Amino acid sequence: MRYSYLLLLLLCLPLSFLFSQNTTYHLDTAYSYLGVTEKTGNNDGKQVEIFLKSVGRKKGDSWCAAFVSYCLTVSGVIDPKTRSGLARDFATKTDKRLVIKATDVILKKYKVVKGDLVVWQKGETVFGHIGMTTEDWNAIKGKTIEGNVSNKVSLMTRKIEPANYFRIKWFVKVKNEKDYSKYIYHSAPFYSLF
Repeated sequence: MRYSYLLLLLLCLPLSFLFSQNTTYHLDTAYSYLGVTEKTGNNDGKQVEIFLKSVGRKKGDSWCAAFVSYCLTVSGVIDPKTRSGLARDFATKTDKRLVIKATDVILKKYKVVKGDLVVWQKGETVFGHIGMTTEDWNAIKGKTIEGNVSNKVSLMTRKIEPANYFRIKWFVKVKNEKDYSKYIYHSAPFYSLF
């Protein structure tokens, strides 16, 4: 029982990231789950529950952060080290050198790049949302892939709007991915166990 979650995680590992031609393996993993939908609309379903279990959460809990954590883990991402079921943890419990305030993006001190994590906050609460950028952003606007949006993994277009109650507050740089390139056969098709 002690290692059953780890075994389950490894059995569900999508193999698509092994055949990528870029270094954003966590995005390849996320794309392999595009369209995964909750079974009843109550944060449930086979794959959703695998995401949740990967961070010690249970069926029925919000799963956006669990989805991001799962993608980072199975893709071999080393930094950020944070793995959590709470989106805000990625901004508050991650090495501060990797965390960028949304205001710094507005002030053009940082350009959001493909693969960064994007973290929302609801007012001043601990609650929020998280996703991954799928492209370099055009100033304050860009595309993302996110879990738990309309009960599924979805592609979205997002914008920094600091006056909103529910707003993008941070970006987190993804660094130090393990180099799988020496194992990659680039002409192979994408595969997944699901």
